Amino acid sequence: MLGSAALVVAAATGAVVAVTVTGGRQAPAAPRPARLSTATVVRTNLATTALTPGVLGYAAARPLINLLPGTYTSLPAEDSTIRPGQVLYRVDDQPVIAMRGRIPGWRDLGPGVPPGPDVRQLQASLIALGYASGLFSAPSGVYDGLTDYAVQRWQAAVGLPVTGSVALGQVVFITGPLRVGALTVFPGSAAVPGQRPYQVTTTRRAVTVPLNPNLPDVTAGSAVTIVLPSQSRTPGRAAAVGPVPASAGSAAHGPYAGATGVLTVKPDRPRATGTGSDVPVQVSLTVQSVRHVLAVPVSALLALSGGGYGLEIVTASGHHYLTGVTVGVFAGGLVQVSGAGVASGTKVVVAQ
Repeated sequence: MLGSAALVVAAATGAVVAVTVTGGRQAPAAPRPARLSTATVVRTNLATTALTPGVLGYAAARPLINLLPGTYTSLPAEDSTIRPGQVLYRVDDQPVIAMRGRIPGWRDLGPGVPPGPDVRQLQASLIALGYASGLFSAPSGVYDGLTDYAVQRWQAAVGLPVTGSVALGQVVFITGPLRVGALTVFPGSAAVPGQRPYQVTTTRRAVTVPLNPNLPDVTAGSAVTIVLPSQSRTPGRAAAVGPVPASAGSAAHGPYAGATGVLTVKPDRPRATGTGSDVPVQVSLTVQSVRHVLAVPVSALLALSGGGYGLEIVTASGHHYLTGVTVGVFAGGLVQVSGAGVASGTKVVVAQ
């Protein structure tokens, strides 16, 4: 049995070649038999993956829209970070302040306005920033006298006219810290309601990946690997799968050509991805995976003459015998196997 197995190993590793003698020349010497060693069957997890390009940068944020007429007198520096409570820009030297909230402002706020979520957001921000201290500790959504007084405190602190009311556009509600992108206006430019004075993103690192029908299905929460330009790898998670951005249009070229959607990936270790924007990366998506299976090096597989694969097993006494196996997932130089006599710790012959 061992002799026939060795021949199968030789055939599988390409050690047997056809030799033709012509012109009376001496036939070349037969190649040396493949060196054999052993490996151990292990129980492990295997996954096959597909690499696809992506772009590393910062996660998108809701666009910043100016609602005040006048002249821009101050704008932030690109790549700076603005947090709730800080100045976004100035119009006619009056600050436009960021406050935390998910619902955009749509009206002037002051005594007598109907209760609403915008009032609640304003009150929550006044509490968080310390201007409601001693007045109220929870937002009610009702613009009462205490809210009026807290607003006056805030206005005096930031340099706004102290009125107790908030004009539409004087506060912009944001969901979290913003990173300033490219400016679209400059100090001295006319401020027009509806303008976007500069581009904004969140401060969260993210990778956007155009999806196409050739890639495996990905669901939110799936584990992925980000391959950085340095070829170092860092783990991530699929955060969301959405449509192709409207700004990409129907162009036949570019990163979204033929894309059926866009995957957003959140790095598990954002600091490992640096601080650059528009960085080309690769994302490794799982095609197929199995857990807690038996596996051997691919070089241990023997192509059987009757079809299928086998392993040459080495017993504790040193005896060798051949057994047929069923193969599964190939990944990372290993292959999933199952068969009679194959267990974790079993020694098998591998070709070198």
